[in-house]
Amino acid sequence: MKGLTTLTTLLLAISLAASAVPASAEAAAYRHYVGCGLSQNAKPSHKCPKRSKKGAFFRSLRAEVLYKLCVRFPTRKVICTKKPEKAERGTLYVNKITSNIPGKHRVSWFVKGKRVGVFVFRVPR
Repeated sequence: MKGLTTLTTLLLAISLAASAVPASAEAAAYRHYVGCGLSQNAKPSHKCPKRSKKGAFFRSLRAEVLYKLCVRFPTRKVICTKKPEKAERGTLYVNKITSNIPGKHRVSWFVKGKRVGVFVFRVPR
């Protein structure tokens, strides 16, 4: 009987954890990724050729927002957009990333000063 109670308690704990709202629930309000290209047809990619165009894509799924974008380059230098950019609900926006530096790049998106997404991509040597 004790084993059944333990099993029931364990299953209950697992189901509660699975149904809990994730801490980044607000992030579900946005779609963000990096693609090897600048057209709206560019697919998310974690690896872009050195000479390819690279774009940071952002779409707000629930409301019009102002967003900022920061890129950390392999040299550890961070460059952010100077002013927040407006994103209308449902429209896909792209910011060009002008880097041919081999290594890991980390792109972060911010809304109201809160980070709502991160995407890492690499440029091979």
